[in-house]
Amino acid sequence: MSTQIEKLSGMDASWLHFESEDVPLHVASCPIFQLADGTDPETFFKQVKELVRQRAPALKNYRIRRVDIPFGLDHPVWHDDVGNIDFDYHIRRVRLPKPGSLEQLEAACSRIAAAPMDMNRPLWEYHLIDGLQGNRVCLVIKIHHAVIDGESGVMQLDMMMDPTPEPRQVTPPAGLPEGTEAPHMWELLSDAFLRFMQQPLTMLEALPRMADAANSYSTVMMDRLSNGEALTRTAPPTPFNRAISRSRRYVIGSVSLVEAKAIKNALKVTLNDVVMSVCAGALRRYLLRTGGQLGDELLAMVPVSLRRGDAATDQMGTLVTGMICGLATDIEDPIDRLRAVNKRSRAAKTEVEATKGAMIQDYNIAGAPLALRLASQLYGGLRLADLVQPMFNVTISNVAGPRAPLYLNGARMLHYHPLSLVTHGLGLNITVQSYCDTLDFGLISCAKLLPDLAEVRDDLLTSFEELRQAVLGDAVEPAVPPETLHDLTLRRAGNTAPARAKSRRLPTRRPPSRRARKTPEHA
Repeated sequence: MSTQIEKLSGMDASWLHFESEDVPLHVASCPIFQLADGTDPETFFKQVKELVRQRAPALKNYRIRRVDIPFGLDHPVWHDDVGNIDFDYHIRRVRLPKPGSLEQLEAACSRIAAAPMDMNRPLWEYHLIDGLQGNRVCLVIKIHHAVIDGESGVMQLDMMMDPTPEPRQVTPPAGLPEGTEAPHMWELLSDAFLRFMQQPLTMLEALPRMADAANSYSTVMMDRLSNGEALTRTAPPTPFNRAISRSRRYVIGSVSLVEAKAIKNALKVTLNDVVMSVCAGALRRYLLRTGGQLGDELLAMVPVSLRRGDAATDQMGTLVTGMICGLATDIEDPIDRLRAVNKRSRAAKTEVEATKGAMIQDYNIAGAPLALRLASQLYGGLRLADLVQPMFNVTISNVAGPRAPLYLNGARMLHYHPLSLVTHGLGLNITVQSYCDTLDFGLISCAKLLPDLAEVRDDLLTSFEELRQAVLGDAVEPAVPPETLHDLTLRRAGNTAPARAKSRRLPTRRPPSRRARKTPEHA
């Protein structure tokens, strides 16, 4: 007896259709843990493997695997295969040679990110990397974007981690199948036919909200016209807005969440504005150092979650849209740049709110999988991204994470670095995840387009320090003790002393009184 057919939405299926060997579309997180003194890494790996074996069945996206519709007529369906999960395949151990440096960790994560997933298995992998300096390990949790997004990933972290060093007992939900046959061909075809018949009704039901969204959007556009703003714009070309290869470069870094919030409060902006402004400062420094042009500001695509606050922990898929926001990279002063980013992000959010009701997460068009795969292969194979002006230059994503410490089999989680993806025409992604009192960055790029990504990470740390000093002043003591900002992100192999990121300033002409001035805008 087969299980009930659960079809992927059009949005989720697109992540599968657009995937290729050069563009694997999975995401990951790279939490770093502190092992207790005397803990043997091999024993820890076996214990973690058993813990995941016990808890994975409670999460649907750990149980399901993809089943394609015959002849590519419709989007795939999910098959609940809980009784056949091969944990020896899904959970792996990586051992770093000495000295277990930051560069070695980043290189290992880069290789894991570059490898496509096996589409015939449940779309998740765990890679436990041990041998890090300071008796630490990193757990790369790799899951396909078709079944998870950043916010649902944080929600599901609670299932695998514990709030105390003592692991709790997790009972899988009742009624899980022990293993069932995949749907038969005629079941899949008949189900697809029924969905095609229902699609016109679905579109008809969506017409009222689409009309409302069109009316709201036209109002926003008229306001922009009346303010003398352009209705459309394209992003300027950069070295990382080209067709990508299958090689990846991944780097990490951490800054103080407490200080970032102090900057936010002082200038009355949002935390996301601070993150985008810091990233903008880093990209500005990179372009100036490499001879790039700063005439037109860079544009960022910023994901916006569509999940409700009461969403279920096992709610799968990618429930996000995105807004395109200017980064004010043409502005030198860090405070002026942050104010400009705040203004641009407020305008972008207005546009997203106006059009959100018209967004269709699902669609059924006969032959859509074949058409989308062919379009993706042509776009990548012909390297059209080298010829087309980009809509935006970089993806910048900011996801709120846990504020209380978490543990994995007794090992305390120190940091929660995200690892996202890049695509043709978009060879750089910067994602930040908050955890306790830190903001943990993860930067990923195509290694051929941005081989010096570590310098961009250093530029990011410098950009944050520059903004912190400009807003809070040099006399402000660090809000987070240095030992809580793990030293792996702030040193190189062979360096033994952790240090706060030092500012490597470009020449500026900011008035000396700017830092000390207290106005209602800065209060």
